[in-house]
Amino acid sequence: MFEETAEACVERLVLEYAQSLPAARPLDARLSLVTDLAIESLSLVSLALRLGGELGVDIVDAGLELGDLKTYGDLVNIAQTLKQQARTNGGKE
Repeated sequence: MFEETAEACVERLVLEYAQSLPAARPLDARLSLVTDLAIESLSLVSLALRLGGELGVDIVDAGLELGDLKTYGDLVNIAQTLKQQARTNGGKE
């Protein structure tokens, strides 16, 4: 079975939630979630919760600060951390 990488999962979800999309792919890590991708704060929370769910980790239990999410790269880093936690804690694969 194909296992989606953390970055691929983030890109798929960001493309779904973004109101403004750059033409270049893959997405640049420096893109601002709010300014460049036009993801509103409530949508960003929904995106983060969904990302945790897809990676098998509860965002709230993971203790991650969603206020620290400023760029696409920040979100990818969070996803990689969550994926590692899921593996360590025996989460979904």
